[in-house]
Parts: sequence; C-alpha cells; structure tokens
Amino acid sequence: MGICESRGNTDKLTPENKDNPNQNNIAASQQNQNNASQIANNPITSRINNTPNVPNNINSSKIGNNNISSLNNTPTPNKSSIQQSFVNTSNVQNVVETKVSTVIKKNTSLIKIPNFTCIKSFTCHKDAIVCVIELSSGAIATGSYDKTVSIWNLENQNPLDTFITSGRVFCLLEFEPGIILCGTDNNEIEMWDINSATSEKKFIFKKHLLWVNCLTKCNNYLFASGSNDSDIIVWNYEKREPNKILSDHEEGVLSLITLKDGKLCSGSSDMTIKIWDIEVVECIATLRGHSRWVKCVYQLLNGNIISGSDDRTIKIWDQNNCLATLSEHKKSVRILCQISENLFASGSFDKTIKIWDINTKKCVQTLEGHASNVICLLLHSSGLLISSSGDRNVKVWKNQ
Repeated sequence: MGICESRGNTDKLTPENKDNPNQNNIAASQQNQNNASQIANNPITSRINNTPNVPNNINSSKIGNNNISSLNNTPTPNKSSIQQSFVNTSNVQNVVETKVSTVIKKNTSLIKIPNFTCIKSFTCHKDAIVCVIELSSGAIATGSYDKTVSIWNLENQNPLDTFITSGRVFCLLEFEPGIILCGTDNNEIEMWDINSATSEKKFIFKKHLLWVNCLTKCNNYLFASGSNDSDIIVWNYEKREPNKILSDHEEGVLSLITLKDGKLCSGSSDMTIKIWDIEVVECIATLRGHSRWVKCVYQLLNGNIISGSDDRTIKIWDQNNCLATLSEHKKSVRILCQISENLFASGSFDKTIKIWDINTKKCVQTLEGHASNVICLLLHSSGLLISSSGDRNVKVWKNQ
C-alpha cells in the first residue's frame, strides 16, 4: 500500500523486486431477468495469454551498433547511477485536454472488449525511438538516440522533415504550433521552428546540470523540465529564462506532467512521486509505495494518477493514497497512456503493451510485436494507438 507524506519526511524504501506476474481470466456475463420466460444470455469470456510469445531475435544487420541492449539495464537507484540512460516521455499527456477527451469518447463507442491489432509498422531512426508526440497539424514527431527528430504523416512512411540535434533526444514538446522543444543528453533544451521550409534552431535553454528527461507545458507562457540533476525548472517561454526551480527530489526526475488543476506531478529515481504547487514553489505531497525508480506518471480523466516503475508494477493513486497495484508486466513499466474512458495502456521493457480495464483493474489484452523495449505510447487524434521501441520501429495499432 502506498502512502502520502508531508514535505518534511524524506525516508526512503529499500529497493526490492515485486514480481507477481499472475494472469487472470477476463470474463464478462450478462443475464436478462426482467422476464422469467426469457433465456439468459451466454457469458462472454476472454482469456489473456499468460506467456507472451514475443520474438527475442533481432536482425543485427538491421539494428547495427545502436546499443539497444543498454535499455534493459535496471541499476539500483543512487546518486552515481542517475547518469544511466533512463529517460521518460510521459509528456505525451500534454496534448490539449479537449482533444484527448474527444478521442477517448470516440474510442469508448467501440466494442467493450478491446481487439487491438497492428496495422502498420515502419523503421524511423537508426537508434532507439524514445519519444513520440502528436503535433497540432496531426503529424507526429519522433525523437531518437540517433540525435535526430523526424516529422511524419501516418499515411506516408517517408519523413516530412528531419533535423539534427546536438545530443541524444530524450523528450519532445510542441509548445505552440510548429515550435518544438527537445530535451537532450547535453543538458539543454533546444527550440526548433518547423514552420519554414527548412527547420531552424531558434534558441537553447540552459540551466540544468545533467540531461533533460521530460518536458510539460504548464500554461500559455510557462513550461517545465525535469532532469537527472534532480531539479524541476519552470521556464518563462517568452522571456527565455528560468522562472522557478523545484528542488525536493533526492535523485533524478524521470517523468513530469501537468495535472488538471495546474499543479505538477513528477516521478523520480528516488522512488517517489511528488505533487507540486508552482505558485508557491512547494512540494505539497509525496507518494511512496514503489520499491524502484518511478519511470512514468499519467493522470486519468477521472483525476486519479497512475504510475509505472522499475519494480514492474503500475500503481493507481488518488493524490493521497495508493488505490491499487497492478502486477502483470515482467519487466520495468516504461510508459502509460489512457486510450478510452475505461481503458489505459502500458508499455514495458518486457516488449509488450498491455491494455487495462480501469474499473476492474484487470489486463484485458496484451499486444506483442516489438522486438525490444516499448518506450513510448501515444493516443493519436485519429483514435489510433502509436508505440515506439528500442527496436527503432514505430507501430500503429487499431481497435478492430
């Protein structure tokens, strides 16, 4: 059971494995009892495979020396180890709220038992793809360890544009139409303008001491960044300077989102989740319960927060207490994304994507196909689910 603590308590849990990959049968039945003469409907039962058969052989001639295997490492959290290549792209939640709500309502009108299948797969980069965001134009942007960002139309596998950054790309954020912010491993945030015929680097935000793991838009003039230096910096976009610095985490900040009420929520390699009031520059709550690094945080439409960790679990929080712990993944949970009113998806280093029923808290489908860690998930405005991986591929999934 997770607990919420006040700002003053900095006790830490001892890291330990929580491996309980029990699979449950997913069953749904309905019986009409309004008329005694009516015959009961047959129950509909869906069984989830307990042992995903994921391909574990990667064609070395295609992958090359991209050091994908390094993504499988899960070191014990400490100050020296925060310089491992663990980043987060949970800023995919920063799509406009009304846009996400519209897509989710559209997906909810589909069949209740999900049946996602891969309808498209293409190789985008020369190294692991660690972030995917949807742009205001409907196109998607992908960022990679190969130090490039590419712009794609889902109908065409050829990039519309590609620009080269000064370091490995860890996170992306479109602050305004055509303006993309890129967090990199050279401790900087690059601002690129893709509105012109040729993408142009406009500015570099410099303040962090270690690489930038995550970005989130706070409002029309502020955005925030989280870094392995353990700080969250709130930036004034117009003035191009730091506005506030939040320094309560003891280790690197791996994930960062803006909540519906304007507060920030962060996950860290110190194994905690923190809620921040940026108006008073203060941590107002600390959620403890994970036994290893917190890789991703996401807020559901019902207001609850979900988190994924290297301890292989997903936890559901009400911003005060842990409501449930889900333990189906066999390796680190890397990314979370709501895909309908009653469903959310999780991506893991076990190479799978799992679809979860929010009400029953059960896994209702497991998607297999990636040959390496699933690093990013995005619900596109078209209703499609997009995933990226250490295998350098982007896959597009449709609920049939």
